[in-house]
Amino acid sequence: MSSTTKAACEKLLRDAENSALCAVPTNEAELNRLRYLERKRDLASPYPGIFARAESWNALYPSQQVRSTMRTLARIHADWVFVGASAAVAHALAIPPKATLPLRIAKLGAGTCESHEHARRTVVSPCEVTSIDGMRATSLGRTVIDCMRQLGFPEALAVADSYLRATGKSSDQLQAMVSPPRKGARGIRNAQVVARYADGRAESWGESVARAAMIELGFVIPELQTSYVDPVSGMVYRADFSWELPDGQTVLGEMDGLIKYIDESMTGGDTIGAFVRERQRESRLTIGGRSVVRFTSAQVGDKPYFERLLASYGIPRADPLEDWVPLRSSLPPSLLYRYL
Repeated sequence: MSSTTKAACEKLLRDAENSALCAVPTNEAELNRLRYLERKRDLASPYPGIFARAESWNALYPSQQVRSTMRTLARIHADWVFVGASAAVAHALAIPPKATLPLRIAKLGAGTCESHEHARRTVVSPCEVTSIDGMRATSLGRTVIDCMRQLGFPEALAVADSYLRATGKSSDQLQAMVSPPRKGARGIRNAQVVARYADGRAESWGESVARAAMIELGFVIPELQTSYVDPVSGMVYRADFSWELPDGQTVLGEMDGLIKYIDESMTGGDTIGAFVRERQRESRLTIGGRSVVRFTSAQVGDKPYFERLLASYGIPRADPLEDWVPLRSSLPPSLLYRYL
């Protein structure tokens, strides 16, 4: 292999990384070189034909990896449009990482749209397409409706919550978006259920997924982002979730995540300090006898455990989610993405 090809590949990788993109070979020699480096595990290939340095790639959050892949593909394929969960990523809506792959890609106009392990494809109407950060995607309104129709309840609720948070719209307005005449569209009943429970006060997809689990398990829906004043310092602290129990006691729910301790934009580079501040915050929240139940996304995903955990704190029961109709994943994408 020539030194020229090696140098060209290094430049491709460097320039792509500086632009938050993946490297795309421009000829057969570069492709062979990049595939060789992938086999050595020096490179990652998140989608056929595109590459990134493995060390840098693995340091990215899943959402950053998906966005980088999508932005790269958008530069290669002018007729590709991201739909559904992929469009939610393009619009920077909060969505659980597991719902972002495989990519959902539509192709403008006629032509073959074959699906494979990396992507599910279909056709979309040009009038619904917008451009965001160099990516073509369905409009924001169409995207949130599609996600509410097609995703599972926790993932759909996360997208709906973030849509309300981003737009300032109310749950009533969201419910109006999925009312008749879309009555007969597949999955619209599920979208109406999601809209009824959506709440823009949720601050992350993790909080939305936790609330979805509470609803599915039949617990009373908590208040979100309730404020409490520290009588010592006068500072105001907010709890992710709060319940008032029948005996007058208050239980606060806190979503635990490592990101608040490892992301330098949140810690200021002081992980120990971030941990201490979080512990002090919790101690202030418990002033007056309030209890705090903490849980991680993994614990939320373990439904029997999560149910026992909330029940042990005396969280009241309500009617569980019953009007959800699971969609068969085997349905052709064209049925899921047809024009509403």
